[in-house]
Amino acid sequence: MMPTRSMSDVFKLPYFEKPRQLRQTWLKDVGYDEAPRYIERMGLTELEDFLEVAGQRLDYVKIVTSQVIYSPHDWLKRKIATYQRYGVEPYLDHGFFMTAYQNGVVEEAIAAARELGYRVIEFMNTTDEISPAQWKTWRKFALENDMRIIQEHHPIWHWDRSLPQRPSSADEILRGVAPALEDGAFIVMIDHEEFDLQGQWAAQVIGKVVDELGLEKLVFEATSPKEGPMLWYDNLTNYFAMFGENCNVSNVMPSQTLYVETMRAEAKKCGQR
Repeated sequence: MMPTRSMSDVFKLPYFEKPRQLRQTWLKDVGYDEAPRYIERMGLTELEDFLEVAGQRLDYVKIVTSQVIYSPHDWLKRKIATYQRYGVEPYLDHGFFMTAYQNGVVEEAIAAARELGYRVIEFMNTTDEISPAQWKTWRKFALENDMRIIQEHHPIWHWDRSLPQRPSSADEILRGVAPALEDGAFIVMIDHEEFDLQGQWAAQVIGKVVDELGLEKLVFEATSPKEGPMLWYDNLTNYFAMFGENCNVSNVMPSQTLYVETMRAEAKKCGQR
């Protein structure tokens, strides 16, 4: 009798042990917040089954802010703990920070999130409305509460919609994220809107950032399906073409998760031609 062989053995699929610095895939979890622009959900029942299949392929998960604020406390704690049990780390996205800032409760919100079980928070670049000293205080507070920090870069008009939409230079991106990296941020997220504004210059401009920080220090965010059903696919195709199959990508929906591996494999084949 032939020994039992898995499909991974038969097709010689690569296995990437966690934790890993490259080839990371970050999930977006909208919970039951399907209306008006999402068509998939992730409650506790679906989550356990999903992670049994896909957990090894995932590294971090953004639980959307509306879900964090409005879900029952104990239910959310169980969801966070379930992800962590499968080695997928939940993080608070920049929308959480913005909501806390607008309500004047940044430190209280961080402390409450830590009590829920969160260990990672994403901060964002802003105008000088928030001083460097205040940013340093909040980063220190997060670190003192055992929260690791993601620093997101996006076009500055995302913070102030009255500002013009324009691409950033590589130097502007690097200067903007430098204080957070100096204070202990472990990775920089580049928002898809920055890539959109860069257009044909994206590989050159973001490539300079890659050269300076290293690919393992960056994660590239895909567009949510609410903004267009296939924009995420175009984004990921471009990221893998520009920076290789092993670059880190985020904002991936549950239904897209397994297909990301197909896209990475296709990018590798194209690179070998």
